[in-house]
Amino acid sequence: MSLLRRATRDDNAALLELFGDVPMTGDLVLSTQRDPDYFALFAMQRGEAEIWAHGESSRLDGMGAIHVRDGWLEGRPCRVGYLGDLRTRFSARRARGLARFYGPVLEETARRQGVDVFLTAVMASNAAALQALVRRAATREAQPHYHLLRAFSAISIQFVLGRRPRPSRFTVRRATAADVPAMAALLDADHRARPFGYRYDTGELEHRFAHWPGLRVEDSFLAFDASGRLVGCTSAWNPDAVKRYRVMAYRGGMKWVRRGFNALATVTGAPRLPPPGGDFRYFYLCNTCVPGEDPAVFRALLDAVYAAFHGQGFHFFTVQQDSEDALAPALKGFLQRRLDFHLYAVTPASRPPTTFARGRTGFEICLP
Repeated sequence: MSLLRRATRDDNAALLELFGDVPMTGDLVLSTQRDPDYFALFAMQRGEAEIWAHGESSRLDGMGAIHVRDGWLEGRPCRVGYLGDLRTRFSARRARGLARFYGPVLEETARRQGVDVFLTAVMASNAAALQALVRRAATREAQPHYHLLRAFSAISIQFVLGRRPRPSRFTVRRATAADVPAMAALLDADHRARPFGYRYDTGELEHRFAHWPGLRVEDSFLAFDASGRLVGCTSAWNPDAVKRYRVMAYRGGMKWVRRGFNALATVTGAPRLPPPGGDFRYFYLCNTCVPGEDPAVFRALLDAVYAAFHGQGFHFFTVQQDSEDALAPALKGFLQRRLDFHLYAVTPASRPPTTFARGRTGFEICLP
């Protein structure tokens, strides 16, 4: 009898237990916490989410999530899927209990939801996942096709030092409710041209401000050129209500990094890094748009965000940086750490591999 099924809210406790019990490993061992409601991160987004669970209801041995939304591809409306939250216990990995269902479930979901392409992000250092998911094998007829879209990094900008905004030819200020239509229009024009962009033309930004806990209009920052034209925007979002990162252990070089960071934090008054069992305090930048790809615009936005939130108890804020990113020079001068990922486009086994346009995608690092 198959132990694979669609999860419901009755599975919330078991999902939270498994999700938090399988950490990201490395010199810094992190566990993602989604309590008290595993489903809250999906409920705040537009689109539909399907959570799949494998194992007994009292103790799951595998899980995964599929989220489907409306988007853009090559300038045309499309359905975009995202594959995430894949967790398996070690015993289940050896038995491959969940793996044999992956291909058929993706095939059926793609047909039912009208999705041609799914996105998924995998840590570059996660050799086991890359081997199991990406590497093709003749014995896996139902294995989906993985196409590497981008290598990207989660850049954590550390709040350990005070700093003044650098001179800029751009003016940055916080947004007000009156700015939302202009901000939405800027994002809409940008995302129409992105592979898998969001549908800001149908109220995505307004929905985010209304339904994402902790996302406020006044925590959005707008950049203007000398003529008063809006040339860039970003929003600071604290995901604490739906997602947190808990430190399980510091290993190797991270032990020394923590000691050095905490020594400097003691001098500057910045918050010390949490001990094992403690949570990081951080936020993401989302709704980020610099249509001209001018790093000077992004630098002005970053300086404004840093100045606004320094001294507020946060350890860092996270931005996404693609490989060969034109905006990368804007991050120079900030104390930062990076975590590398691969972003894949995934298609069912029955559909041939395809190629996709280059350029910045609509993927939001804050949502997985």
